[in-house]
Amino acid sequence: MIFLAKLGIGVLGTALVGAAALSSEGFLYVNVQEKQPGGTHVNVLVPAALVPATLRFVPRHHFADSSQDLRAALPIIDAAVPALGDCPDGVLVEVIDPGEHVLVTKRGGSIVVDVNDPDETVHVSVPLRAAQSAIHQMAEATPAD
Repeated sequence: MIFLAKLGIGVLGTALVGAAALSSEGFLYVNVQEKQPGGTHVNVLVPAALVPATLRFVPRHHFADSSQDLRAALPIIDAAVPALGDCPDGVLVEVIDPGEHVLVTKRGGSIVVDVNDPDETVHVSVPLRAAQSAIHQMAEATPAD
């Protein structure tokens, strides 16, 4: 009986440590709602730590065109991301057109994009560290010969 209790505590402890590791970088959140009757509603919440692992499964040739451009921009990205992390929360960009509204804000350690147009409402939140890591991974991808 004591063995089973120890085993249960070990399994629970391992699950908690795994959950803490997965959530340590924050979460990538996507919410898309079509405004038409019967429209699609997509709501996805993914630990940002899974993004680099997921990118490893994307064939390298899909990054071939963008990786060179990203490599050239890495110094700018590497300077901008920590600066964004240090700046106070607030609106970075706001675009208002008739029928459309786009808002890009910094909240905590994330960049949040909200789009509201006649067809749909979109909300995307991306942790800065996860975005920087993913950009580096895509920049370093070279097509397999």
